[in-house]
Amino acid sequence: MLAGNFRRNLARVAAAGALLSLTSMAYGGPIADNAADAEARAAAGDGAGAVAAFDAAADAFFDATPLTFRVATFADSVAGFGRYAPHAEGTAFKAGDAVTVYLEPVGYGFTRDGDGYRVSYGTGLEIRTPGGLILGKTDDFGTLSWSGRGKSLEVQAVVGITLPSALKPGDYELLLTLKDDASQKSATVTLPFAIAE
Repeated sequence: MLAGNFRRNLARVAAAGALLSLTSMAYGGPIADNAADAEARAAAGDGAGAVAAFDAAADAFFDATPLTFRVATFADSVAGFGRYAPHAEGTAFKAGDAVTVYLEPVGYGFTRDGDGYRVSYGTGLEIRTPGGLILGKTDDFGTLSWSGRGKSLEVQAVVGITLPSALKPGDYELLLTLKDDASQKSATVTLPFAIAE
């Protein structure tokens, strides 16, 4: 199982490296070179060397990739990375409901945190109509952070908000912006939702 996952992840990094090398020679080289080195080392039976080269390819990929999201969805509960229960009602809520948003960002950076690493984001929030009328907005909603002994490429973010009780039944959009403190990259995700009758 681990070997299969390693090969799939290695193939993803190698494919991403090949794509980026076509569009950006400055970043594509280190990704593709390290991915090829990891594959060669794995084939030669050098497990430790393959993992180190794979980690270098993944680091180069995260450095080159704009901040984006693998997953951005409403959730009823979150137990960890990839371990969330989607909101049972899809995108339907009632005014005043507590809402949880589960995010899997990609392309973030790391800062040193003692003898470990830290990932942190500033967040912004906006609620608007589908036509663009802004009903509420803050550029400083709070800070999300994670820390660990090593660099993890599986860091999730969870944002909890309470919908305004004055929202009338109808369609709306929730915009969440994350700004990565380490890389200064930012990304906004738009989540349509509805207030039920």
